Amino acid sequence: MSRSVVIGVDKGTSSLKSIAVDLATGELVAECGARTPSFYPTAGRHEEDPEKTWATVASTIRAVVGELEPSTSIVAIGVTGHMGGLWALGADGEPVGRAICWPDARAAGILDEAGDRGHLDALFAISGNALIPGTPYPLLAWMKRAEPDRYHAIRHFFMAKDYVNYRLTGVVATEESDLSFAPCDFRGRRKSEEFFTAFGIEEMSTRLPTVGVSDGLLGTVSPEASAETGLPVGTPVCAGTGDATANMIGIGAAHDGQAVTTIGTSLMNGTSTDHPLLEPAGVGFGFLMPENRWQRQITNSGGGTLCLDWVINTFCPAEVDRITRGATTLGDVVRDFARTAEPGCRGLVFHPYLNTAGATAPFLDVNARGSFVDLRGDTTPAELVRAVMEGTALSVRDCYAAMPVQINEIRLTGGGARSVEWSQIIADVLQKTIVAPDVPESGALGAAMLAAVATGQYPDLDSVTTCLVRPGRVHEPDPSTAALYDDAFAVYRAVLEPLREVWAATADIDQLSPA
Repeated sequence: MSRSVVIGVDKGTSSLKSIAVDLATGELVAECGARTPSFYPTAGRHEEDPEKTWATVASTIRAVVGELEPSTSIVAIGVTGHMGGLWALGADGEPVGRAICWPDARAAGILDEAGDRGHLDALFAISGNALIPGTPYPLLAWMKRAEPDRYHAIRHFFMAKDYVNYRLTGVVATEESDLSFAPCDFRGRRKSEEFFTAFGIEEMSTRLPTVGVSDGLLGTVSPEASAETGLPVGTPVCAGTGDATANMIGIGAAHDGQAVTTIGTSLMNGTSTDHPLLEPAGVGFGFLMPENRWQRQITNSGGGTLCLDWVINTFCPAEVDRITRGATTLGDVVRDFARTAEPGCRGLVFHPYLNTAGATAPFLDVNARGSFVDLRGDTTPAELVRAVMEGTALSVRDCYAAMPVQINEIRLTGGGARSVEWSQIIADVLQKTIVAPDVPESGALGAAMLAAVATGQYPDLDSVTTCLVRPGRVHEPDPSTAALYDDAFAVYRAVLEPLREVWAATADIDQLSPA
């Protein structure tokens, strides 16, 4: 019996993945991943060669298609990719130099100048985005100043997944989610001329291509793309979406009262609403979702697995040695420590700000650093490890408390979500239901789900989510820990204000320290 599949592609910053998903059951039929070919010409620069990136994407699609039975019907393909950055085409349809990726910092001075002119607060009020240097408008302003010939050669600019779609179809276009991180008029869901004016790039307003909806059809696979990918000519191509949106869709959290927390190096916390949400002001990002919804995301950039790796590597040498020798695993070490220490760790509280960027949510403080409060002479390594896990959960609670919406269920993704103990700690600290769906590639799955809706295989996101997203583990909060963690959260927040004075003082000391 033949089966029908939909292809999903996630063009990530450091890696990319293509998958084929059974259209009826959500079964992962085939997958192929590869490293994203990136270049770092100087400090603070992050670039890609568009041709090499396309060749790598095409090879993973071809590998997936090659794994399918000959009778398999490929219904459609959807693409997601990292947001921000600058991918530009000239009049001949060829890339205008290398693509610039979102972590690139070359336009930091441009943003500083915009801040000095008082533009950033006003631009946040329009877009719901705290601008970073690696977004299109600051990058274009930098290019106009530093590489004017290249700047004036641009006829179209868009994002990473848009370039993949262009190579699949020959169609130059973008869609709402990537437009929103350019950024745009968040409430009006349209391009904002204020950004082009603020950055002195007015002529680029006409170079932004047609903006479609994420769950709409963009075009079909061209003969050239078919030869490179193995996809049949004429396969429908969905407009797709940025990775933040695709992850939320792929993990099944695009409804009121649901949220997604990604426990990676950073702690990314996002929710979807039927109205634009811009709180907390000046912090985080706003993305446009399909079906006339809005996404709000705020991220503690140094509060995730970075903290757990640090505490184990620093304070648990015996366990690190056993992990290195293959006698145990990091997951087993974390499990055993979390079970050994009591909830609340006898009052030990950890603030998870280990990234050099400081605190990025729910407030901004570049001087913020991590700290333990209430250390004792008999504090154990197990308590240090569990306190770090609880501290990250307290940071998640702090982020959601800053969003004026009711959150009932949080879905976890990222490497930390594999830990049963960490997931339960988050459920207890927040007193919320935590779900860890059985979705290994939420971004690629989200892109595939949009393609299924775009081609009419499912009428809407609700129906495709029911069929293709597998629930996985569910962690209900332990009510007996509610009072304990309410007290811990009160301490966590009470200490923050005096800590900010300490951070400012230690930053001065750091600047005076010999190199």
